[in-house]
Amino acid sequence: MLRFITRYSTQLLASCVFIGFALPNFSNALLPFLPAVLFALMLFTIVSLNIRTLVKDLAQTSIWLYAIWHTLGLTALIMLIAWFFNVSSQLYLAIAATCATGSLFASPAIVRSIGLDAQRCMAMTIASTLLMPGVLLLNSHLFSHFSHNQQLQLDMQVYGQRLAIFIILPIIISLLLHKLLKQQLIDKALIQIRPVTIVLVFFFPLGLMGAFREVYDTSPAVALEYLAIASAACFIAFVASFLLYLNKGKELAIISGVTATNRNVLLTYSITGSFLGIEYMIYMGAIQLPVYLLPMLVKLTSRSR
Repeated sequence: MLRFITRYSTQLLASCVFIGFALPNFSNALLPFLPAVLFALMLFTIVSLNIRTLVKDLAQTSIWLYAIWHTLGLTALIMLIAWFFNVSSQLYLAIAATCATGSLFASPAIVRSIGLDAQRCMAMTIASTLLMPGVLLLNSHLFSHFSHNQQLQLDMQVYGQRLAIFIILPIIISLLLHKLLKQQLIDKALIQIRPVTIVLVFFFPLGLMGAFREVYDTSPAVALEYLAIASAACFIAFVASFLLYLNKGKELAIISGVTATNRNVLLTYSITGSFLGIEYMIYMGAIQLPVYLLPMLVKLTSRSR
């Protein structure tokens, strides 16, 4: 069964979006459990990585330049296009918040599912997450200045707790495991655990579709508008990042594109409280389809070549 899941992981990820959409009550029931799933996913992923290499990667200027592109660069590009098409102010704020968001903590598992380097992707994910609050506040300040709305307030205590739980604690546990257990035993366990990491990713498209489905039931046109805008934003993020890094090699270009497209929208929602409103919840659901279709399309394109 796990072999089947590993082989068809990208197709199953995309299918979970439709299942979550078809079963909104199930999706809403899963939502409170996503932080626990996220912790398990981060732990399993970080244990499988070389921590020394991860620290070296985080010390590289190129990783932080990517993080600046991921947050500030894509914010400028996507928000300029959204402004040109006269997107409504609340949806504009939802898109701006998403652009500021660090990469999804599941990104390394997704990158691994298409046969690419999860190690570098994890460094890019951590760096973009660390830059997130500053860029989120900057985006909020610009939004409030031009729209004359109240400025966003971040719960930095919650943000600090999330960093400690989802990044620092898994790294500490990984270091302890590698110190206390033989590497041969860890490697054997990882062979069994690796397919489970992609199963854990399934919970996110399953658990984030509830609000989007509720809007679709009452106003399909509005829901489809959100989906079109989210798909366009993801397409721009992937293509722009791919082209920017293509001169450094196709593999890094794909990793950059996938990492830039995946956004940790749940973390952003948890540290902003209800300020972003229902529009952000709807956008969180709308973005799931392009985010989880992308790995499948990348994998199919790679196979066809």
